[in-house]
Amino acid sequence: MNISKIKKTEILSNDDVGVKRASDIIKAGGLVALPTETVYGLGADATNPKAIDLIYKTKGRPSINPLIIHVFDNNYVFEIADKNKLAEDLSSKFWPGPLTLILNKKNNSKLKIAKNALADLSTIAVRVPAHPVFRNLLKKCNLPIACPSANFSGKLTTTRFEDVLSSFSGRIDAIIDGGPCPIGVESTIIKIKNQKISILRPGKITEEGLKACNYSLQKKENNKDIIAPGQLTSHYRPNTPLRLNVKKPKKNELLLSFGPLPKGTTGISLSEVFDLNEAAMNLYSSLADLDELALINSNDAIAINTIPNSGIGIAINDRLKRACS
Repeated sequence: MNISKIKKTEILSNDDVGVKRASDIIKAGGLVALPTETVYGLGADATNPKAIDLIYKTKGRPSINPLIIHVFDNNYVFEIADKNKLAEDLSSKFWPGPLTLILNKKNNSKLKIAKNALADLSTIAVRVPAHPVFRNLLKKCNLPIACPSANFSGKLTTTRFEDVLSSFSGRIDAIIDGGPCPIGVESTIIKIKNQKISILRPGKITEEGLKACNYSLQKKENNKDIIAPGQLTSHYRPNTPLRLNVKKPKKNELLLSFGPLPKGTTGISLSEVFDLNEAAMNLYSSLADLDELALINSNDAIAINTIPNSGIGIAINDRLKRACS
């Protein structure tokens, strides 16, 4: 990344003092990395075009890739996006939480979301997060916060403070130390059309969960236009090549296992007890650790066991497929 380092990055606590400092930085147009319940994010004032430009430049993110706008509560959502009954129903069930809705932006809103945050689209990706630190920050800022994942574009998402620090120390104004993220994969993104919903990006909120709430889902559209994050074919990539659906690793491959790590094998288990939620929580941190180990030992690849394609396993497989693309 050809980005000049700006100054010493402040490391902030996740208490009121640290969050207040983070709020002051964001209000002044700065960038703050912070924990969410899904992954670490890189937050900036969503109404400030210059701050939004900093997000894109710092991440190396394509300008056609819109950002998710995070707000404190459901009422705030419908100050910047048009209401519809299905959106209101979904928001009442799943917010605060790991759900992003693609809605039509409200043209007569008093709050002007920066056009570059939306990639000049007529739609807006919006979410009400559940993480207490992020909620405290939103309350103190009293601003919508654009907050994509805190990683370089196309590279591994970060779910641990130390990985964010390694990537962005000296490049952004501050990082809030919030420990590991409990879910570990990005939010589910849903598009609403004709009172039906389609999942643009799988996450913790699954198709099965939505159907159990009596929502009617339609098949994903074969539309190549980018209207939401997570739609790029190549994404979430470590430096080491990945090989999927492996039963036994080859010589000089590290193993990312689902279940106990076989004896005599070098690697990491996503979950020794075959728990998909634990596997999701550990996905990016395990890949980061194996990527570093592969660099040290000159391993050829990271072999990955088959992950069941159900529940949050669908999101895990989506990320791994894009990481291999």
